[in-house]
Amino acid sequence: MLHYAIGLLTLSPASAQQVLFSEDFEGTQPAFVLNTTDMASVAAGTNAWLVNNAYAGGSGLVSCLGMDFSFTVPATAAQPAGISSPNSCYLHTTSTAAQASGVLNCNFVAADGMCNPVERYFVRMANDVSTVGASDVSLDFWWLCAGSNQNYGEVYYSTNGGSSWTQVTAPIMKYKNQSNWTQQTISDPAFAGQATLRFGFRFVNGSSLNASDPGFGIDDVSISVTSEEVALSTGALAHTAYCPESSIQVPYVASGPWNPGNVFTAELSDASGSFANPVAIGSLASTTSGTIAATIPAGTPLGSGYLVRVAGSDPAQVADNTSTVFSINEAAWAGVDTHVSYCTSDAPQPLLDQLPGASDCGTWTGPDGQPTPDLIDPATAAGGAYTYTTDCSAGCPPDQAVLTVAIVQAPDAGAEAGVTVCTYDPAFDLFSQLAGTPDAGGTWTGPMPVVNGIYDPAAMVPGCYTYTVMGISPCPAASAQVCVVEDDCVGIHEAGEELAGMRWLGQHGTDQLFTTGDVRPEQVRLLDAQGRQVDAAWNLTGTNLVLRMDGLSSGVYVVHVSASGHRGALRLVNR
Repeated sequence: MLHYAIGLLTLSPASAQQVLFSEDFEGTQPAFVLNTTDMASVAAGTNAWLVNNAYAGGSGLVSCLGMDFSFTVPATAAQPAGISSPNSCYLHTTSTAAQASGVLNCNFVAADGMCNPVERYFVRMANDVSTVGASDVSLDFWWLCAGSNQNYGEVYYSTNGGSSWTQVTAPIMKYKNQSNWTQQTISDPAFAGQATLRFGFRFVNGSSLNASDPGFGIDDVSISVTSEEVALSTGALAHTAYCPESSIQVPYVASGPWNPGNVFTAELSDASGSFANPVAIGSLASTTSGTIAATIPAGTPLGSGYLVRVAGSDPAQVADNTSTVFSINEAAWAGVDTHVSYCTSDAPQPLLDQLPGASDCGTWTGPDGQPTPDLIDPATAAGGAYTYTTDCSAGCPPDQAVLTVAIVQAPDAGAEAGVTVCTYDPAFDLFSQLAGTPDAGGTWTGPMPVVNGIYDPAAMVPGCYTYTVMGISPCPAASAQVCVVEDDCVGIHEAGEELAGMRWLGQHGTDQLFTTGDVRPEQVRLLDAQGRQVDAAWNLTGTNLVLRMDGLSSGVYVVHVSASGHRGALRLVNR
């Protein structure tokens, strides 16, 4: 029966001698290719490699120089008990002349006659063997060969699948002078760590008058390795708290010859640290130390006694669990994406109030992507997407929610204003009396209906008229008042004054005109409605006093005039 193994090295966790390849030539198809042309060999010559169980010798004729010569082949030595199937099939050389005479045991033509060419005959393994991960590799075989100095056997190895060959010269270079079966073991560092290792045998048939049978015979070929012990340990974790769906980096240290198809898997215990039913949380195809990128599964129960360990698949080995005991906590929540509108007139607003139930361990980034505080001032803040990102635990994944903020401009109705007009003044636009920069498009209400914002002293009653500008939600409406005072504008003597002939003649442009009768003014003072003196230039034009009020605001003023020991005061309205 044929026994051989070809393929990748299989290792156990402990050191052991393992057979990777064996061939006893008892099967129907040997694991060797016979009579190849490797190493300057011939595929068909005066000798050939055979596999059979022939040991008996015999006689025959061989033709040389046109004449036939008789020859006798001795029996091949019987095999010892150390061979797996003694005296059964084996690999050997046989001369074509002996084959023609029905003699099929181990022989060669140079031992049987004089007329033979110098030829070489090669046989090699049909498939590769991998010794990757092996620390020591040995080739074992049984052999015999009497031969001579010109007729001998050789051993070769290839590390590239048979593309090229290297002769093994130690401990034996030429296999000869051995008529009985003997076992040979060859170890060479060059055999280890090879993915495509093969061995071959060659018989060299030279001219010789003193050569002896048997030829080169081979049996029980095997390749064995001594494997290193593999070891595996789990490293410490970076954190002591994680959450469901957390990313977790699991370091491990692997030593020894792990097989090329090995996969390291990170396994999670239950909340009490038991690995009775481990959960695979990440894997890495590797044969060396590294880190497994893993993920805590969603729905993992919360707890504080979790452990992680690493297991290898080829060979199967489980490391001790990590020394890090960790908890799995509830994941932080950033809330639900939503939107909110603020008015520019609103007080500063805390953004987190708009994400009910959100964890308060996060940070905000504004529409520009830059960090921003939780409290924003609508008067100066930009509208757009504000992103809240939780950062509750270093081992837990962050969560995000987006708060879309709309900033609505508050309406502006202007500032309160007051105006005093004469009953005979023309109609005017109340809007123009508002202070500030009011928005257009508002409405007026007051003591009397206002049409198009126009106040007519001749037809309307004085009082406070309200201007209202409606706001866009969430901004409220804004309003401001213009209070109108009407005067008959004929001048009013102040009590105790002596210039009875003093009269106000009205306003011309920015000038106010007065008459003081026959009295020539010597001093003129102008007071505002609060009694504060204001600067105003004056001069006389004929009998008229001209008071220049350019640059002064609208309102009620009092002018005081002194002349020849007399005094007078008069109220006026500046528009």
